[in-house]
Amino acid sequence: MVSKNAPTNLLLFVVLILATCGMDRSARAQSRPALQHVSVRLNFLPGVEHAFLYLGKQKGWYAEQGIDLEVVPGQGSTVAVKTVGSGEDQFAIADTGSVARGWEAGVPLVYVAMLLKHTPAAIFSSPSHNIVAMHDLCGKKVGINLRSTTAEQYHAMVRLAKLDCQIEEIPISSGGSKEVLTNAIDAAVNFSYTDALRVKLNGGVNIVPATQFFDFFSLGFITNQKFLADNKDLAHRFLSVTFRSLGYSFDHKDEAMEAFFKMVPEADRAYESAKFDMFRELAQDDDADHGVGPQSREAWEATMRSLRDVGLTRSVLSVDGKVSDAAIR
Repeated sequence: MVSKNAPTNLLLFVVLILATCGMDRSARAQSRPALQHVSVRLNFLPGVEHAFLYLGKQKGWYAEQGIDLEVVPGQGSTVAVKTVGSGEDQFAIADTGSVARGWEAGVPLVYVAMLLKHTPAAIFSSPSHNIVAMHDLCGKKVGINLRSTTAEQYHAMVRLAKLDCQIEEIPISSGGSKEVLTNAIDAAVNFSYTDALRVKLNGGVNIVPATQFFDFFSLGFITNQKFLADNKDLAHRFLSVTFRSLGYSFDHKDEAMEAFFKMVPEADRAYESAKFDMFRELAQDDDADHGVGPQSREAWEATMRSLRDVGLTRSVLSVDGKVSDAAIR
């Protein structure tokens, strides 16, 4: 027989369930750290190689770790070094050459994670110019961005190739692809996954990589020394989510690209798709047991020596105080 109190009992049961669910949500909310604003400045304008940051934010992974992430478009690694050094930005992606220059100038920077293990700098040209080796540059016009650390890398390549012929250096303020494609210059120097790729997609490209002559760690994450000392847990949470998002992006290209195009809908899809593939290949570094993330102390010390040998620093810098524990294994 059904009790006369059944409706009342059912109502009490529902209220109890709702109250319990509310308490559970409240407990989960209280267990999460309070949101803290964190800005990460890019090494340059947003590209699909930065998609993992946008994807992690859109999925709420940073918020889950108490991070209100702001991704700031960059204007080159030199600017990133300055804004992190001054405390304007908490993190940045920057080229190691620019970071090393900052160290020598006394900028309080700490390298916390490595993205690209090898320098992607390269001399690139259209196939019609038949530049396949350093000696083919003799008598040619080469575009060089003197504000970029690729300029020193180019000069080191010429020096190590022992070229004593005439090469006309043409100062440029861009990546060089437009100048190469319009034949204003015969070749240019930049990263292999950016302007060289643009030339490749427009009929093919010849590349002479800097790694034929030297190598050092390239892009990575930096932060401010004082910020890291005062916010070790926050830095740990930021890096944890960042590398989770990076790995997910590499495994889910389409999803990562859509996260990027949601932020930059006007971007060239064919170019960004090809760049994603090349950046992923460079970052995953199939010839080593470790790609992105922490590297051995010996490898960091080799990078410091190479930076001096190339001419990016005046002396061999010590790793101590410049590379965090999280970046050394």
